[in-house]
Amino acid sequence: MGKIKYFVMDVDGTLTDGKIYMGQDGEMAKAFSIKDGAGISLILPKMGVIPIIITARASGILRNRCIELGITELHQGSKDKLKTLKGILERYGAELSSVAYAGDDLPDIPCMEAIKRAGGSVLCPADAIPEIKILADYVSGYEAGKGAIRDCINYLAQRRKNNIELRVQQAVNWILSGEYVDGILPDGSEYSIQKYTTKAEANCVLESHRRHIVIQYMLEGNEELKLYASHGLTSAGVYHNEKDAEFWQSGVVVAHNVLMPGSVIVVYANQPHKDAIMHVKPEQVRKLVCKIDTDA
Repeated sequence: MGKIKYFVMDVDGTLTDGKIYMGQDGEMAKAFSIKDGAGISLILPKMGVIPIIITARASGILRNRCIELGITELHQGSKDKLKTLKGILERYGAELSSVAYAGDDLPDIPCMEAIKRAGGSVLCPADAIPEIKILADYVSGYEAGKGAIRDCINYLAQRRKNNIELRVQQAVNWILSGEYVDGILPDGSEYSIQKYTTKAEANCVLESHRRHIVIQYMLEGNEELKLYASHGLTSAGVYHNEKDAEFWQSGVVVAHNVLMPGSVIVVYANQPHKDAIMHVKPEQVRKLVCKIDTDA
């Protein structure tokens, strides 16, 4: 992911819970999260990111909310969101690679696919449809209208911390091109080659890391890796500072990945995940695992 300069949001089902309250004279109410609003009005400006809203519906309530939050790029009644987005970017002289997009349903897919191909970032709430979750680089642990957008903004801010976006992309590029030797990448990040047998999901560990981003590159074999919602978990033990490992009891799965030879996945700090899960049957796998210290 390159440097994000624009954060595009859908509304119904992304900024709101998707419910539309209608009276005989039309739309009567929408509910917005205060936390989402603070992220948009307080955090994005500090990051130099311009918020953009593109929605198929038209709402005076939404217009008033945008005025409150200082959102000037409000585009309502869009029948082709990708066309609308390209028109906005043309005015700014910008590329799709500079966009992060948060959506939840079928009308968002063309934008998300185009942005992902270009190297931008795509995100979604926990209750997005499965087709969106498969596309998303990040699935929030929060539902739409209940802090999902704030969580996505926090995710983008974390990736920018200490040039983390660039460091992760460089590490992935080095790994894919074979530029690793003796347990060290060119920037000094450490990696290990792990060999083990995959096992039933019930026997795998649900964990997260507070300080490290973990890049996993599958060399041989197949396994499944699941990402879990980051809230509502119960600790399963003491945090291991030396290993930077925190363990959890069962939670809610938000993304299910199948890793095959050549697959790369990036698991960000504080993202609960469970790997080494067998795919169809137990098998021997060999995997490169690189840890990037976010405090470095």
